[in-house]
Amino acid sequence: MIEEDVMMRKEMKIKQIGIFFLILGLSMNLFAQNPQEIVDKCVEAFGGKEAVKKFASYQATGTMKLAAQGMELSGKLEVIQLGRKRWNRVELQFGGQTFILLNSYDGESAWMDRMGTIVDQPALNYESDLDHDITLLVEPEAKFSLGKETEIEGKKSVGIDVDFKGKKTIFYVDFENYSILEMVYEDVYFGENYTKETLEKRVRYSDYKDISGALFPTTMAFYQKGQKQMEFHLEEVSFNPQVADAKFQRPDQKLDLRYSEELIH
Repeated sequence: MIEEDVMMRKEMKIKQIGIFFLILGLSMNLFAQNPQEIVDKCVEAFGGKEAVKKFASYQATGTMKLAAQGMELSGKLEVIQLGRKRWNRVELQFGGQTFILLNSYDGESAWMDRMGTIVDQPALNYESDLDHDITLLVEPEAKFSLGKETEIEGKKSVGIDVDFKGKKTIFYVDFENYSILEMVYEDVYFGENYTKETLEKRVRYSDYKDISGALFPTTMAFYQKGQKQMEFHLEEVSFNPQVADAKFQRPDQKLDLRYSEELIH
């Protein structure tokens, strides 16, 4: 009886060890994959290559929160992205007044309409932002490598480092569903002191919804220098909008040299 009891304990211990290594093997399954396999699963989770390409051409409306001088302002938001063109309209409420800000980049030049006053903006800032987005996952010439593991808002993720045309972007992929939790990158921008500087930016994605066959994040939080700058909450999203080029072009108004890009250069 003693020998049988010893044998049973040994068998139980062997089974426990086997179960432990099985669980460990399952948890390490993601790490055993190469970067391209993870990217492929990520693209599949978004709905396929054509779905990912839709991220470069969409129109959305919703609300936003903006951090400014220690305050948080909120208001309505409208966003249009059409390839390398971008247009944003923000309607903010502050002190019982409504402020409307409109920003646009037509692929070459950028400008802002501040309550009827047109000012030029640095095109470089738009160009740098547009060089980093989710469509890099389906860019044929992009090179992928495995990055570090981390937790984002309690979710385990692994970084996929993307190298494209000399610029690097990191996507943190959710272990469970292969969605993108966060995008991180560094690039060159014109700062408020009219000099170029390298900034780290982060975009955190959440509240994914199936929109016309594409898994799309309806909440986007934007960080700069580790601080949250603004947050978008998109309510209505449509892809491949029919928008005239004139929408992005600068109105024919006299240049306000106080904010001119020419002064920056």
